[in-house]
Amino acid sequence: MTTEPPPLHIAQAVLTTPQDARAAFAWSGHLLEDQGFLKSLAWSRRSRFIAPDGAPPWSREAVVLWRLNRLGAAEVAARRSAILDPGFSSAWINLGAVMKRLGDDDRALRVYRRAEVTGAEPRAAGMNRAVIMLGAGNFRDGWPLYRNRHGALGAEPAAVWPDLAEWDGRAMPGRLRILAEQGIGDAIMFLTLMHGARRHVGAITLLVAPRLATLMRRSFPDVDIVAPDERGQLPSLAPAAAWICSGDLPAVLGLFIDGDLRPRPYLQPDRRRTERLRAGIQRRSPSRRLVGVTWTSRADDGWRRTIPPALWRPLIDTPGIRLVSLQYGASPGDLAAFGDGIECEHGIEPLSDIDGFATLVAAMDMVVSPPNNTVHFAGALDVPCRVLLPEDPDWRWGRGGATSRWYHRTRLYRRSARTDWADMVARIAAELMDPTLEHRS
Repeated sequence: MTTEPPPLHIAQAVLTTPQDARAAFAWSGHLLEDQGFLKSLAWSRRSRFIAPDGAPPWSREAVVLWRLNRLGAAEVAARRSAILDPGFSSAWINLGAVMKRLGDDDRALRVYRRAEVTGAEPRAAGMNRAVIMLGAGNFRDGWPLYRNRHGALGAEPAAVWPDLAEWDGRAMPGRLRILAEQGIGDAIMFLTLMHGARRHVGAITLLVAPRLATLMRRSFPDVDIVAPDERGQLPSLAPAAAWICSGDLPAVLGLFIDGDLRPRPYLQPDRRRTERLRAGIQRRSPSRRLVGVTWTSRADDGWRRTIPPALWRPLIDTPGIRLVSLQYGASPGDLAAFGDGIECEHGIEPLSDIDGFATLVAAMDMVVSPPNNTVHFAGALDVPCRVLLPEDPDWRWGRGGATSRWYHRTRLYRRSARTDWADMVARIAAELMDPTLEHRS
């Protein structure tokens, strides 16, 4: 029931066999992938009405309800799935996700362990346990489990260079190959530890996505920066003694556990281009501080990190402030909703010009944004940043507090049952009225 055919076959099956529970279930999965949550929910329920003893439709229903933030109903559906088939590991994985979103980390950890017992892919359950531990500040146990992300994402980097040892953090005179993480935000964040790796090895080759290559070469002039060509092929690499993924640097370097190692800003934008961009915006908005903003994320859970344009009005109306769009892939509808309340004539599109995006962020006096790639660029550029976190934020932002472990000039604002987006934006607008507030240096 969990192996789904291509959408055309699904559609044909739904039309020709409307009472086929498998077809209804498969169609609900297609709708879920297409972000049609309510329609997916309806077809999942149709599937379980046709075959009421099946556990997968209840588990699918839990996923959809979780995405709709209907957590009580999601918990009921996940539990029902586990009752119908206690050996169905996906039911336990989904129940753990609901427990985590509800803030019950202890129960979530127990549920993920149960998932492993029932046959869940150990790396999937292990990765879920890792993010709970890291979010709670248990780095000693969390960092080793974070390695599970390789298998959970379907990739095993050890297969890339099977003859090379994986670096364990010990000093060595040879060259280290570092694989940057796939996600741009993760790549930027974990490379704040590059200085820690440099202390222990003779030389470094850093492998990055092509769109990051120019920025990384400027930021790390003494590092061999390598990126695939347009065919996805790597050039010949300098001989190396070991390799590591950048996301595993915290584990081998003991980050936030022992010693004095801390993340360090490192990005170096094109300074001349930054000053030209800043001068151009200031000509259009003289005598105003520039506050760069984004308001949404393109991630699967981007709906949780979206702040509608109308809610930014307190910042737009703050005297002496000019909002500047840093939003990647900004929709015409959103820009129309902002109207003349936001600067968007700078000509930089982050999706196609990462180096230009870094220069634009560096031109800001401050950045205000929900958590997405932009806040990592601001932190790594040492630009003051205010991050508006949803409830149950990603592990890297911790479970509480207003400071970031990763970026020392970043402040965190947390959404809760008593504090919504409008309250958070209004609070930042009030703080921007303070003439002593930290600004671009």
